[in-house]
Amino acid sequence: MSEATIEKQSGFSFLRIVKAIGPAIIVASVVLGPGSILSNSKVGSAYGYDMIWVLGIASVFMALTVFLAAVLGISFQHTPFTEIANRLGRPVSIVIGLVFFLITSCFQFTNNLAIIDVVNIATESMAVEASGPTFLSRFGSLIAIVLVNLGLIWALYGSSTPYRFIEKMMMLMVGIMLLGFVVNLVVVQPSITGILGGMVPKLPAGGTSPENIVMLLGMFGTTFSIAGAFYQIYAVREKNWQHDDLANGIVDSIAGIAVLGGISFIIMVTSAAVLQGVQLNNITDVAKQLEPLIGPQAKVMFCIGLSAGAFSSLLVNALIGGTALSDSLGMSASVKDAPVKALTVAGLMIGMLVAIAINWLEMSNVQLIVTAQALTVIGVPLLAFAMLFLSIQLQPSRLKVAACCIATASLILAILLSGRMLMSLIQRMMA
Repeated sequence: MSEATIEKQSGFSFLRIVKAIGPAIIVASVVLGPGSILSNSKVGSAYGYDMIWVLGIASVFMALTVFLAAVLGISFQHTPFTEIANRLGRPVSIVIGLVFFLITSCFQFTNNLAIIDVVNIATESMAVEASGPTFLSRFGSLIAIVLVNLGLIWALYGSSTPYRFIEKMMMLMVGIMLLGFVVNLVVVQPSITGILGGMVPKLPAGGTSPENIVMLLGMFGTTFSIAGAFYQIYAVREKNWQHDDLANGIVDSIAGIAVLGGISFIIMVTSAAVLQGVQLNNITDVAKQLEPLIGPQAKVMFCIGLSAGAFSSLLVNALIGGTALSDSLGMSASVKDAPVKALTVAGLMIGMLVAIAINWLEMSNVQLIVTAQALTVIGVPLLAFAMLFLSIQLQPSRLKVAACCIATASLILAILLSGRMLMSLIQRMMA
């Protein structure tokens, strides 16, 4: 029996897993955006190693939800929102699609804001006032972010060759930064006892203030992204997967999530070892966790990697939101068609304009990025409900039982997260 035949039959062979690691690292360099890096850094700084178990739970739920999305993707004749509209009506489909679009817009906003912050840091030497970015600095960041988004629109409608070249360069820079985190972890020698202790579920020692809860939810939301998992339904359909492709595809997906969870773990542990107790008010503060490895140049390396990660995620997030909204409105769900492109541009513009407005108000960008990531959990119960509803429509089988169990657990968790986030927001407003 040939190696290929064995792999096709087993699906979960060791060789299949090894082959999946390489592409998973590439995916991680694109998906791991500023929100993930900053949220995990702030949690490590505030709680030390104590919240590692929360990251583990988020990673497990993300892996299960990606599996669920793959099952749904191979099981229906029509797109997910078409199936929902046919059974529950177009208004329900539109509401869920709008929520999906707004969630991805939050991610867009954080990506744009990270690029703006990096440009502000790069031009801080020109600042006349030490208290913050000058008009020249803010004007430079405005020009930079407008050019970036215009370039993405050009890639969407015109030639994608320059974008693909730049994206590969961005992925390389993100990869270098992530490699720096891995090597830096060896240099800082984190507490093994603290790491093992952090894997045991416990209440946060740093307190349960609304600010800390928002920070934790931001970290959880960047790892357990139901919106990202939901989009896998479209990816599976684009690849024309059948039931025979499910096993190998799940190995690839789980490998990607394992790499993402591992990188998030490294960032959190590094921050816990180097920055515990430090107030992280700006990107320069966050970058200090790399100083044990490369010293004062840590800020430069971190900023380059952070902005590269933001750029790599910009068009992907906008495409995800544009595809879902177009599908929910009863239009095309293919990126090749005009409706998806138009709504993708809308997502790019919303993220850009909100980020520019916030930058001119001179607010704390790190805190805003973390808060925006946390706000995404408010809308995810609707997406989790949609996945549960689709799971219930599956033909009776063991896959249906597994899908319904996963979807139910995801919905319960999403409701709990959303409720806790709303409670924290109310507490902050009343304080």
